Amino acid sequence: MSPRVDLITGLLAMLDAFIAAHPDLLVRRFKVRPPSLVTDTPCAYIDLRPETVHYDSGLRDRFFTPSIVFVDRLTDNGETMARFDVLIDAFTDHLDNYPHIVAGTSWSGGTWADESENLGRPDGEDAPAAAARWTFEPINFKEGRI
Repeated sequence: MSPRVDLITGLLAMLDAFIAAHPDLLVRRFKVRPPSLVTDTPCAYIDLRPETVHYDSGLRDRFFTPSIVFVDRLTDNGETMARFDVLIDAFTDHLDNYPHIVAGTSWSGGTWADESENLGRPDGEDAPAAAARWTFEPINFKEGRI
């Protein structure tokens, strides 16, 4: 078992299922932030993956708090936020289907935050974009200690 690899695989499967169910809300996903987000939008990528490890006499707990960032082109502010509101509501509902992102794990909540992004155009020009970040509360992998 490789918790970090399994977690990313589970998150990508969850995003793929969301895209299949809502191709009008999310077009593409990435395993990490790509060098440029000048791509099909709206898109999402897996971002920060901090981990805390706790040891006990017979167990090791690994707690991950990964983030998924959703990015869309910035148009009229009200129009952009309305699109994000629909996407965020739909993705929050989608999370109900994933109480265990990986078999044997558990998690119980998370946080949404509005952000901004730079699309990172290949020509070096700044291209602002809107973003929303979902950060999971700790996803717990409980393992026997060797």
